[in-house]
Amino acid sequence: MKPLPVIVNPIARGGRAPLPKDGLEGVARRHGLALEWHPTQAPGHATELARRAVRDGCPIVAVWGGDGTYNEVARALLGSDTSLLILPGGTTSVLAFELGIPRRPVAALEAQLAGVRRAMSVGLTDRGQSFLLMLSVGPDSLILANLPTLLKVRAGKVGIAIQAFVECARARLPRFQVESEPLTAQASWCIVGNGRCYGGPYHATPGADPFAPGFELVVLERAGRRAVIPFFFAIPSGRHLHLRGVRRASAQEVRLLGENGIPYQLDGDPAGTLPVAVRTAPERLWVMVPAGRPASPSA
Repeated sequence: MKPLPVIVNPIARGGRAPLPKDGLEGVARRHGLALEWHPTQAPGHATELARRAVRDGCPIVAVWGGDGTYNEVARALLGSDTSLLILPGGTTSVLAFELGIPRRPVAALEAQLAGVRRAMSVGLTDRGQSFLLMLSVGPDSLILANLPTLLKVRAGKVGIAIQAFVECARARLPRFQVESEPLTAQASWCIVGNGRCYGGPYHATPGADPFAPGFELVVLERAGRRAVIPFFFAIPSGRHLHLRGVRRASAQEVRLLGENGIPYQLDGDPAGTLPVAVRTAPERLWVMVPAGRPASPSA
């Protein structure tokens, strides 16, 4: 049987997420594959393990974890002929929603091994950081930047909700500048969507297509808690797009400018402070998707 490396984040969901090894190995055997388990030991280790798999000529690398782990592995696979196969195990695993992959790891493995591979576009910052889903600046990036690591690891979504309450109570919601060819604005929140999904199955940027270059921007120009709280709670229903002070645009490149250490986040993890510029990476990322997955957001 051919080997299939599986990179495992052992602290996914605070280490409480069950890893169904027996079920996964059974699915792999039916497809003529033998799973090889590679647990990560520190941040960045997933990238190192994935690079090793690329050097070894592995056609597929599986990843059990969340969006941060998928991002680490994607950095090594970008521009290679090795495909990313994801097994949802993280706090949210938004990429699974984006690609139409089942939430249960055993079903996810079966769907992808029986599916097809597609070339996905990836966002890239001027600092060399890649992102699969989104880059955003606003209350969400403040929450993630100030969220204690232990709280995120142990409490997951509950920890994020606690920090969200703290940030809203502090009312430290800075303004910044958004610059792109079709849109320039002063904003309190900007989501640069490489894909549609945000925080789960919610389509914050429904016009984005992860299999085409470019992004959809959703910008909130109004400031203050009376603007950002309704915007946040309207995202699951899609009503955020119709609120006063919200603008949308498609863009190939985006610049976000600000002072005083305004943070931004990539794929649900804090990544730095403004200014930052974004474009589509010249290389594509091969991803495994279930057969029949819609080719575009409108399909």
